[in-house]
Amino acid sequence: MREPKQTPPTDLRQHRARTERDLILGGIAVVFLIGGTMIYLLWGVATMLATFACFVGVLALAFALWLLLRLLEWASKDRG
Repeated sequence: MREPKQTPPTDLRQHRARTERDLILGGIAVVFLIGGTMIYLLWGVATMLATFACFVGVLALAFALWLLLRLLEWASKDRG
């Protein structure tokens, strides 16, 4: 009899991180596309462009906060 083929262990942390990233990017895409389309249909191009400028600003602030937290996490790691 043949022994069953062993699969490598699953890295659940990597899977969780990848899933969270995909969900965040999907949520941003939905807000960007659906929200942008609704704003365009209701108020026009100028308002849509202004909204996207605000949206990009909010994303920049969120990215800066994420980057700060990652740097603090890196700086606090025990290197010994």
